[in-house]
Amino acid sequence: MAADESRMRLPHILHFSTLRNWLTLLWRYGDQIEPGHRLRAFRITLFIIATIPIRVFERLRFGLPVRRHKLTEPPVFIIGHWRSGTTNMHNLMLQDPQFASVTMLHCAIPSGFLTWEWLARWILNRRLPKSRPMDAVPLGIDEPMSEDFALAGLTHMSHYLNYFFPRIAEQTFRQTVLFEGANSRDVAHWSRMFEYLLRKVSYASHGRRLLLKNPPNLGRVSEVLKLYPDAKFIHVYRNPYLVHASTMKLMERFMANLAFQSHDPREIEEFGARRHQLIFENWERDKGLIPTQNLIELRHEDITARPMEIVEQIYQQFGLTTWAAMQPRLKGYADTLVGYKNNEYRFDPEYVERLNPYLKAFAERYGYSIPDAM
Repeated sequence: MAADESRMRLPHILHFSTLRNWLTLLWRYGDQIEPGHRLRAFRITLFIIATIPIRVFERLRFGLPVRRHKLTEPPVFIIGHWRSGTTNMHNLMLQDPQFASVTMLHCAIPSGFLTWEWLARWILNRRLPKSRPMDAVPLGIDEPMSEDFALAGLTHMSHYLNYFFPRIAEQTFRQTVLFEGANSRDVAHWSRMFEYLLRKVSYASHGRRLLLKNPPNLGRVSEVLKLYPDAKFIHVYRNPYLVHASTMKLMERFMANLAFQSHDPREIEEFGARRHQLIFENWERDKGLIPTQNLIELRHEDITARPMEIVEQIYQQFGLTTWAAMQPRLKGYADTLVGYKNNEYRFDPEYVERLNPYLKAFAERYGYSIPDAM
């Protein structure tokens, strides 16, 4: 255990932030950094200044080609609340070599991965654990990741502010995911950085179609559609009580490694439940903006029970023409998942009672029962 914990002491994801982004975060949220975390912030500042040449070199070397690059086809977005099974859906679809995705490499050094891949590989190969801290999903430098991880180093509008500053998590969630209270310049900055990141990853992937998995985009559908009106969307959902319990585990791990301030676990529990409610209210309002043929909604339980059937259904609805070549690859991968079990949770009666005001209506709407308290 001690060895695994030591390997989790990775560089903070803001070490590879742009200087402009870091200064913006300090200007807006510097007063939120507790004294015990100021040394970490100082070290981040020094590292960002020291690595300015990396970012400048990449911008000079690849700035024009990336700006000129265009996506060959609209992206396919996999969306759903955190811990709903989006990663499983992502991995199933990525068995098709026509797709490319944001990876750990892109997230680790978003402003330098075109020229400084060797640096990121040297650091991460020495420090990365073999699997993610919240489950048994493999974690490697070429494994697919959520693009908000990369956006944390490019824009102050990443949802990772929830983990940097947990005491104001709801405020930053509303601003960076729902865009409530965000001014037009902030929203425009998010759109510009999001589009830049996707174009850069597409360029690095030689124009392959992007297949992206990013839970915050469940609350950003209207803005995503402004950039990619013909995009396809796969929405994965799961029993919200199980999702909440798993999300709390995720958030505690992230905050332990990323936070600049302490937090009250009970307040985070309430925030997690309210976040679920808010993002789904936003989703129910905005999903009608997506053309019917471009949206498919799936239960996590159905995906795990019948992956071949579910993925074929997606290919048929979205008009993807590579199913014949994809089928044997998918079958081989799906066979490796047989016997995999999700984490199990016991629910205290008081815990369920605290969650009911936020989750009960969603559970009933999507056909889930409230877990038996134990």
